[in-house]
Order: sequence, then C-alpha cells, then structure tokens
Amino acid sequence: MENLLSQGFEIAIFGMGTVFMFLTLLILATHGMSLLVQKYEAKIPKNTADTATQKADRNLLAIISGAIAQHRSTRN
Repeated sequence: MENLLSQGFEIAIFGMGTVFMFLTLLILATHGMSLLVQKYEAKIPKNTADTATQKADRNLLAIISGAIAQHRSTRN
C-alpha cells in the first residue's frame, strides 16, 4: 500500500512540475513578445492611424445617421 501511495505522490509532483515549467515558459514567451511589439510599435507613425480612425468614425456616423433618417421617413 505504501508503494502505491508513494507512486501517486511521485506522479502528482511530476505533473505539477510539468505544469509549472510550461506556465513559466509561457510567461517568458509572452513577456518576450511584449518587448518585441513595444520595440517595433514606436516606429509606426501614430498620426496616420489616428487620422484614418477618425475618418472611419465620421463615415460610420454619417452612414448610421442616414439609415436612421431613411427609416424614420419610411415609417411615417
């Protein structure tokens, strides 16, 4: 019986160690990718992205406003 119990503890420790190592590698990989993204993100001009987003927002607002106006005019 003791042999079976010790084998169970060995398997549990091995499993927890495997999960711990995997999670450690996952954290290190995520941290490395974050540093890589931050390094190359600084090279992208921010004004271009902001201007494009603002234009898209204005176009979307105009489309939604037009659709609402058309819906209201056909309902009455």
